[in-house]
Amino acid sequence: MRLVIGGSWQGKWEYVKRKYGLEDAQIWQGTSPSLPPGTAAIYGLHNIIKRMLSESGAEKEPERYVLGRVREWVRLCPDCILICDEVGGGIVPVKREERDYRECVGRVLCELAREADSVERVYCGVGQTIKRTVLVALLRHGATESNLRGRYLGVTDEPLSEEGIAALRERRQEGLYPPVARVVTSPLCRCRQTAQILYPDISGEVVQELRETDFGLFEGKNHGELMADKRLRETYQAWIDSGGRLPFPEGESMEQSMRRCGRAFEQLLPTLTDSTALIVHGGTIMGILGTHILPRRDYFDYRCDNGTGYLCRVELTGDGALYRMEIARRLG
Repeated sequence: MRLVIGGSWQGKWEYVKRKYGLEDAQIWQGTSPSLPPGTAAIYGLHNIIKRMLSESGAEKEPERYVLGRVREWVRLCPDCILICDEVGGGIVPVKREERDYRECVGRVLCELAREADSVERVYCGVGQTIKRTVLVALLRHGATESNLRGRYLGVTDEPLSEEGIAALRERRQEGLYPPVARVVTSPLCRCRQTAQILYPDISGEVVQELRETDFGLFEGKNHGELMADKRLRETYQAWIDSGGRLPFPEGESMEQSMRRCGRAFEQLLPTLTDSTALIVHGGTIMGILGTHILPRRDYFDYRCDNGTGYLCRVELTGDGALYRMEIARRLG
């Protein structure tokens, strides 16, 4: 659903027709009891709300009543465009019912703006984007030999294993990965290889700061090897006892990795215009989600296996800053 707002007589009707290629017959003005077939836009929502407020059933909870009706239309027409005047400006009305009407429209628009895929404001026939939504798939690369052996694999540039390649191809054939228009990867070859397997027709863009956490002295070793290493055993046990919060010796800390990956993701946001896949590392995914998903959850809650990840709904302001991010579903 899209929301288009603006003052009276600012050209919203013509703007929507021109931008979205609609005919007059596809724009409903609430003149019939129910939403007509073929409706693509609802015009004059503020007037429709005024009529709703006079209906029986709207007295006790007018805002809830109106939202229920509008959401039902959106359920029937998920891609519809809601067009509404901003009625909250100007002189405060003397009549209470007019004040209540304005407040109801304002509150309803706040809820609809939160739920909408995009919000645009039209002034003198010119549209300004206030909010837009893109889909971002965060995918962990396929398995390498170190992954299969439980080793800490960070900055080492290790390729995918044959088993990892086969698993990715099988998942792709099963249709487990969403179609995207753009692919961004870590600089490490295991991510670039994964991108070529999953999205062979799209050239991946490399972002250096999306690399995996630097595991320092733990790099290339697994739990058993570290516990057997007299030089590192005590340091490793202290790291385990901290819940993974201590910095990796001669490497990065969880906080450093999160900040690096979070900043890299924020720098990408203004450039996102469509669905995008970020093919990166487990630590990178945990860092991005642990930084940007609200309410905050633990970093390790976002762990995912090789070849899996998350499809995220990312809502941006008009200038590309993050408004809200949420997980739509698990992938793989």
